[in-house]
Amino acid sequence: MKIETWKIPAIILLFICVSVLTRWMSLCVGILDLDEAGHIIGSWQLLDSKLLYTDFVDNKPPLVYVYYALAQILFGRGMFSVHLLTALVTIPATAWGVYAFFERRPTGIYAALIFLIYSASFLAHDMLAANTEILMILPGIWALALVSTWEKGMQVKRIAGASFLIGVGVLCKHQVAFWLPAVATAISVECLRRKLYAKWFVLGFTTLFSFLLPLTAAYAVFRYFGGAEAFFHWTVTNNMLYAANPISLHEALGRAVSNVVPFLLVTLPLWFYGYRSFRLEESGYRSVLVLCLILFSIPATFIGFRFFPHYFIQFYVPLSLAAAPYVFSLFSEGKGRRFALYSAGLLLLCNIVNVALYFGDTKIYRERDPVYQNVAQVLKRSPCYKGATLFVWGYAPMFYYYAEMTPASRFALLSHGGLTGYVPGNLQIIRNQQNSGNRESWKLFLGDLDRNRCTYILDTAPAAIYRWDRYPMKDYPLLNVYVAKNFELIATVDQVAIYQRLHCH
Repeated sequence: MKIETWKIPAIILLFICVSVLTRWMSLCVGILDLDEAGHIIGSWQLLDSKLLYTDFVDNKPPLVYVYYALAQILFGRGMFSVHLLTALVTIPATAWGVYAFFERRPTGIYAALIFLIYSASFLAHDMLAANTEILMILPGIWALALVSTWEKGMQVKRIAGASFLIGVGVLCKHQVAFWLPAVATAISVECLRRKLYAKWFVLGFTTLFSFLLPLTAAYAVFRYFGGAEAFFHWTVTNNMLYAANPISLHEALGRAVSNVVPFLLVTLPLWFYGYRSFRLEESGYRSVLVLCLILFSIPATFIGFRFFPHYFIQFYVPLSLAAAPYVFSLFSEGKGRRFALYSAGLLLLCNIVNVALYFGDTKIYRERDPVYQNVAQVLKRSPCYKGATLFVWGYAPMFYYYAEMTPASRFALLSHGGLTGYVPGNLQIIRNQQNSGNRESWKLFLGDLDRNRCTYILDTAPAAIYRWDRYPMKDYPLLNVYVAKNFELIATVDQVAIYQRLHCH
């Protein structure tokens, strides 16, 4: 039984309210995760008509910067606007896609509420941040909604639309591409079972062609602006090297224990109810589709064996789709109280923990360190501040954000720039102080500092922010000599050294 059309506005309002209530903390914290600082700095470059991957280097696909820019065009400059757009639009729209997967049936409401509650019931640092995984699952779930039944999956226009949307999702984050073989497998199983070989060939060709369309279009745009080579290098080649970067077995196991195990414990009811739902699902096609979505999401979280919690966001959609039929049956029989209490208690517990982590004295998340605002205040009082440019030697893009200054180099996100051997998520390399950098990157870097007339340089190594104490400037003669020749030390704030260009007035 489908839900009446007149109830749709109330359902949309419900999703918006639950989204805001479960993600209220994102509206009270400036930077939840340092990746957000990198994204918003990139969006500022984009808004200043700079070319991504040429004037600003990162390994993330381009639509994340477009999204951040759009949020600030709509609601004003700063992270609050991005978090507001995410809570008011992006998350509810994703929940609506989960609901649409069940063709406007009551089961879909339960699936959407499961997604809204559980996707916010873990570490706010990863789950509430406006990260690329949150963005990629929006086009991803609407792709699934287009082919949620066998009859829909057999329509060429729908499989074309679904494949195109997954391609768009890849331009937000690469891992959503794993959902494409999940869809293809479910359709292939049915085609082969029904001996529709010709149809299977047509659908397969359509799937591949449509998936590649947005990717080809993005490449064409960068080629038009002269940045195709850089675009491909930083979003494809560099990411492949990052994923293949060797990580020790000991560190991988430690990350699995500290991140994967808690995630599995938190979502255990969804896995169990998902298993029970397969006995209730009347459609074999939908069962295969949801099962494949779960299975193909597993390798996406294993890339690089780093097990960052935000990698698990991809699971929340298929787990919600899997668990919803059994959860709906429980509530229909008046037996859903235990699950409701568990979910509410889990959400409350996570909120308590997250408040303690962000507003307490734990100092676990350095995004909340006052050093960024303290340094920004000194910079803003400087007579050379107006129109100045900044470079931060370290893994700390928050300095750019709070100082509201333009990066003096494309390598504002130094962790991905190739100037050092630093690899995020690989502590063994950091401990071993593998400082080798790329010669070409250093040439570009020093050229940037001269061309942009770098005004200030911050040295975060003495402050050991994100382990940058292992990369002191003295170990990099090219930078050390450049700073000694062109800059003077004007202040040290919380062990961060502030260098100002000579005669900058």
